[in-house]
This record gives sequence, C-alpha cells and structure tokens, in this order.
Amino acid sequence: MHNIASWLPTAITHMSQRVDRLFYIVLGICALFFVVVEFLLVLLIVRYRRTRKNRTGKAVHGNKSLEITWTLIPTVIVVAIGVISLRIVYAEQNTPVGATANTIHVTGHMWQWEFKYSNGVDVSSWDDTFEVPAGQPVLFDITSADVIHGFYIPSVRIQQDALPGRQTRFWVNVDPKYIGKSFPVPCDQFCGLAHSKMRATMKVVSPAEYRQWLAQQLRKQQSST
Repeated sequence: MHNIASWLPTAITHMSQRVDRLFYIVLGICALFFVVVEFLLVLLIVRYRRTRKNRTGKAVHGNKSLEITWTLIPTVIVVAIGVISLRIVYAEQNTPVGATANTIHVTGHMWQWEFKYSNGVDVSSWDDTFEVPAGQPVLFDITSADVIHGFYIPSVRIQQDALPGRQTRFWVNVDPKYIGKSFPVPCDQFCGLAHSKMRATMKVVSPAEYRQWLAQQLRKQQSST
C-alpha cells in the first residue's frame, strides 16, 4: 500500500485506501465544478456587462432546459457519492462474512481510553500503547463511561463516536508491512479539560507477537491483583 499523497497520514489498511480514493474523486469533482463556475462567472460578467451604449445591461431570460441540466447533473453526482460512502461506512462496521475478528472493547473515560481484550486483559491509555495483530480482522466495540468521546485512528481513516449507554463499532485489518509501527489514536470530540491529553498509541505486531503480548499482559495483570 502506498499513499497517494504524503500530506495525508499513512494509509495502513485496504479500507483506508478506498477512503483516500473516494476523497480524491470528490476533491477532483469539486475542483472541476469550481473552475467551470468561476470561468462562466467571469465570462458572463464580461459579456453581459453594462456599457456606454447600454446603460442597463443586456436583459437575459431563463433557460429551462439549461436549469434542469445543471440541477440534475450535480444531483446524480451527489447521490452516487452518497451511495459509495454508505457502502464504505457499512463495510467498516461489519467484519467480512466468515472472518473471525479479534474483538477489543473500547471505553472512553474522562480522560483516557480503556481497552479490554477477550482473554480478560484490560489496558488503559495511561499505559500509552495497545497492540493489534497485522493481517487479521480487529473489531473495536466502542462505548463511553461518561460523556461523548471520539475514537479516531487517522491512519485507518475511521472516526467513531463513543457514546454513553450505546455500542458503536468498526473493524480494521492492518497490512503486515506495518508490523512494528505505531500510530496515534486521539480523542477528536471535545470532552472536557484534559481532552488534549486523551490519546493512545496503536502498535501493529505479528499474530505471534500479539498472542505473546496478550499472555504477558494477562500475567502482569494477575500478579498485580
């Protein structure tokens, strides 16, 4: 996987690549319409300007066919973008059929993230880092213990609100080429005085290292209780 542009965060999943492609398609469409509209604006200002011979300017009447055309074309484009966006959103919320995901329960607190794994390991973002296996689906079940937080992983192009009393979710499958790399996980919803300090780090490891890390964390947790 390669980034289309270096000014975006590293795209570490196939899904984030799809989001980037959609972003550049929308950006290109907006840029095209901007150029066309500005060109026509300048052209019409010059062509139909008031002159010494015609102090009131040229009277221009509406063109129904033209108005229908410039209404239908943007409508079709917006609907198409909406459909594609919805497909990506729903694909991010449900793991592929037949795939067994590593589930991590995420809880937002004022002001830290808590990560609970299926084997009982409980990691707080005060510890800074939580780990995920590369090349395997990882499902994040997200909620909040107090106020609304925003669970955001820029490198996978996904943000999901953590809502009190409600479960939201998304899944990721990180490319194995990023094993050993770490990526920031900030809170992107203002949630109080220490909002700016509410961040965690996601480290990508191999499946074997992931199992070893879980076992080590479980032993550490059991010895401290």
